Amino acid sequence: MEILDLRGLLCPLTWARTKYALSKLAAGGELKVIVDHRPAVPDIKRNCEELGHEILSTRETAEGVWEMVLRHG
Repeated sequence: MEILDLRGLLCPLTWARTKYALSKLAAGGELKVIVDHRPAVPDIKRNCEELGHEILSTRETAEGVWEMVLRHG
């Protein structure tokens, strides 16, 4: 699983980096994205689903830090 640490970045840069990282994965590949910008969580989720990718999990691992596990569709 690839890991993409985007702490310190804001939307829409969080989605742009996530989209690029997903594009480099083979179908079925998984990507863990770490963000600390709350609006990035629904933004990444919505954009992933629109492109046919799957959100396997989303959880707050520490106060203000979220991990999302995505699967390339």
